[in-house]
Amino acid sequence: MIRFDKPVTKIDDERVLPLVNVVFLLLIFVMITGEVISPDPFQTKPPHSTREGWAGTPETTVYVGLDSRIALENTPVTEAMLVGLLQEKEELGVVRLKADGRVLASQVVAVLELLSSAGAREVDLVTVSAVSP
Repeated sequence: MIRFDKPVTKIDDERVLPLVNVVFLLLIFVMITGEVISPDPFQTKPPHSTREGWAGTPETTVYVGLDSRIALENTPVTEAMLVGLLQEKEELGVVRLKADGRVLASQVVAVLELLSSAGAREVDLVTVSAVSP
């Protein structure tokens, strides 16, 4: 008589191992290639522009909200605090100004004057491409 043994079934852990390996590889890929971006301190809708933007990374970002709020990076500040904090930096470098498009131009100019008095040599105004569909 010929005896056939039952085929040995794989343990469930052995079946899951390749899947776990793939998931960890994807996780590592996302961690290496991804960029962590912090949210704006408050919502802004930048003005429209037809020019191509600068693709560099500024060292400092100043936000101007529709309700006249000002923030340095992610911290809301007053005008006096803004100048003081910027003057504390050794080298100010490029400052990115992200103002809401509905803010009065006079208010944006006032913030630009504050940045100039704090020692900013170059300010990049964030705009949105006005490409129509």
